[in-house]
Amino acid sequence: MEILSSFAAIFTTDAILMLALGTVFGIFIGAIPGLGNAIGIAVMLPFTYTMAPLSAICLLSGIYMGCAVGGSISGILLNIPGTAESVCTTIEGYPMTLKGRGMEALYLSGISSTFGGIVGCILMIFFAPFLARVALKFGPAEMAVVAIIGLTIIASLSAGNIWKGLLGASFGMVVAMIGIDPIIGRSRLTFGFTSLTIGFKQVAIALGLIAGRQVIVETMKIFKACEMKRSGLDESGNVKEIALEKTSLIRVLKEIKSRGELWVMIKSAFLGTGIGILPGAGVDIAAYVAYDSAKHGSKEKFKTGVPRGIIAAETANNAAIGGAFVPMLALGIPGSNASALIFGALTIHGIVVGPTMFTDHAELSYGFMVGLLLSAIIMGIAYFLFTPAFAKIVKVHMRYLIPPIVGCVLLGAYSIRNSMFDVFVMIVFTAVGFIFYLTEVPIAPVFLGFILQPIVEKNLSQAATISNAQNISLLRYIFSSPLCLVIIAVGALLMFLNVRALSVQKKSSGEIGG
Repeated sequence: MEILSSFAAIFTTDAILMLALGTVFGIFIGAIPGLGNAIGIAVMLPFTYTMAPLSAICLLSGIYMGCAVGGSISGILLNIPGTAESVCTTIEGYPMTLKGRGMEALYLSGISSTFGGIVGCILMIFFAPFLARVALKFGPAEMAVVAIIGLTIIASLSAGNIWKGLLGASFGMVVAMIGIDPIIGRSRLTFGFTSLTIGFKQVAIALGLIAGRQVIVETMKIFKACEMKRSGLDESGNVKEIALEKTSLIRVLKEIKSRGELWVMIKSAFLGTGIGILPGAGVDIAAYVAYDSAKHGSKEKFKTGVPRGIIAAETANNAAIGGAFVPMLALGIPGSNASALIFGALTIHGIVVGPTMFTDHAELSYGFMVGLLLSAIIMGIAYFLFTPAFAKIVKVHMRYLIPPIVGCVLLGAYSIRNSMFDVFVMIVFTAVGFIFYLTEVPIAPVFLGFILQPIVEKNLSQAATISNAQNISLLRYIFSSPLCLVIIAVGALLMFLNVRALSVQKKSSGEIGG
């Protein structure tokens, strides 16, 4: 019944328009090397504050979906992946372009991305509400265990360095503690500054750690390129014009069928969705794992322009988007930078993200999932209609994009509470983000630490109160709960799967580098 009502809510002029604008903008942002879904969402975030919650979430989720396929455009045509998840696509796509099959590679990317996005969203629509219903039965002990396990999984995934991941997560938890103690109502970690008693908003922190940091990094690249030109060197990244051959969508579809690659597409879609559900795994790992799976199941020589590699990687990374929203919607645990920003956008609209969303905001929850499904369809239509036009996006120079990005980031920070305090917070965390960039400390665990610390603190405190009332220790109270034991077992399994997926990514990255 909720799904039917969500269709009525999503099929409105505002919602459809936001989906279309977000998806096309996402393709544009994804195609420009150096940007990505997190930057695209950060730039558009301030414009969503005055929108209806469903329209806002449609715009941001459309950007997320569009970026996944946009990154393949510059990878296929220029050998420069627009996003991290398009690396595997680049490996096979660019050799196809050099062989005069660039348009075919673009069509393969669009077909696979659309199929993967649709399958991932359908699985999300059926799986997320089920997991949320189970989560509604959780008590304080169960919620605390879920939050701790979610934090541990994210930290262990971080850039292959668990210690840096734990450092980032710990930093996020400390930052979340600044302000008023929710248990005793006293200020803490404010160091005498009364302005800190209101605490930090997640969106202001995210704008600094993601968008602000990236602006500095890209600005440094521009200065470096200018210095190389003054020295008489050629700027890396200059490319020659590449003519695209004439082909058709129907012809490419027939070739996929004749080569028996439909099964690769189906397998990669389910594989990508499953990896996306793992908290913190991300769409880039899904692409690596699916690419590796296709490579081992084929007799063709990969890295020479094999269509099967493009199909596997693009199907998986788009399918993983639907899967990635399952833990966020059902448990309130975002697993990536982009989903953390969308999480923040929902909180700004007063939405408590987690299992209660499906009871307190059923129309919005199902509307979001149906909207993401529609954005996958819109993405396919836009990509196929405007592929030649999107191919010209790669010529846009970053120097023209940085000023409007800076303006949008500053506006977004100020608009959170109409306060310069949040602007200063954003600037401070821009510096922190750049330091993390130099020291290779990952950002995702910082967000998870910030989001999960209040959940851990609140629920552990409540669980301790209950255990004291029962005159037993906290650990005994937790381990006496069958649900807690199941959650711990599932968490251990997810940890194993995450580590295994990461090892596949490392192996593939090593082979790619070689």
